[in-house]
Amino acid sequence: MLTAIVGINWGDEGKGRMVDLLAADYDVVCRYQGGNNAGHTVVNESGKFILNLLPSGILRPEVVNIMGNGLVIDLEHLHKELKNLRDAGIKITPDNLKISDRAIICLPYHVKQDVLEEERLKDMKFGSTRRGIAPVYGDKYLKKGIRMGELLDKRALKKHVEQVVEWKNLTINGGYKSIEFYADDMYSWLLKYGEELEKYITDVGLYLNDAVKAGKQILFEAQLGALKDIDFGIYPYSSSSSPIAAYAPIGA
Repeated sequence: MLTAIVGINWGDEGKGRMVDLLAADYDVVCRYQGGNNAGHTVVNESGKFILNLLPSGILRPEVVNIMGNGLVIDLEHLHKELKNLRDAGIKITPDNLKISDRAIICLPYHVKQDVLEEERLKDMKFGSTRRGIAPVYGDKYLKKGIRMGELLDKRALKKHVEQVVEWKNLTINGGYKSIEFYADDMYSWLLKYGEELEKYITDVGLYLNDAVKAGKQILFEAQLGALKDIDFGIYPYSSSSSPIAAYAPIGA
């Protein structure tokens, strides 16, 4: 059985606790879109947890948790989120967490670009969380994104980072002010926060396809609500991804 949990409004409908509750009857929980710009609060027998990137099934050791290709992942934030859970006694291994090799990485320059645009807009600002979500999704569709799978090939990664940072500096300096990013700094950031995550990176599409064939119960978890959908929400005051259930099999 395939089931999607989606908020009908803007978010804050209690999706996290609903996913945690229902996960007891599912084999797999998959987040299929969004980034760390919203939180799912879960309170259960293990304690109280705020999850920004990790699927809400992560608190149940028998459940396999998937971070799908539709996500944008801030490695530094995910690193901290994993540490907080482990410090609270939650066991996380490549057996119960799998990250799509096609998910896009949210880098420090995306965060800075988000902040600069909100400051430029002043009273007309969108109310962004300033976590780089719109810029990183923009780069994804401009085909300037860096994928999680690239962390596994350091030589190719370094070359790609150099190319993208050169272009990003043209964008930032030409449109805002003299702020320069350095490829070596971005590469070092990717290595620092990405090394721990390498063992979780896999082809989750293949994994989920095999799970369906095996008759596994799969629960898809959306971030935010339908009114924040980039196509059908309160555009342009929406999110930059598609939370609706129809996107679940694509973002997974």
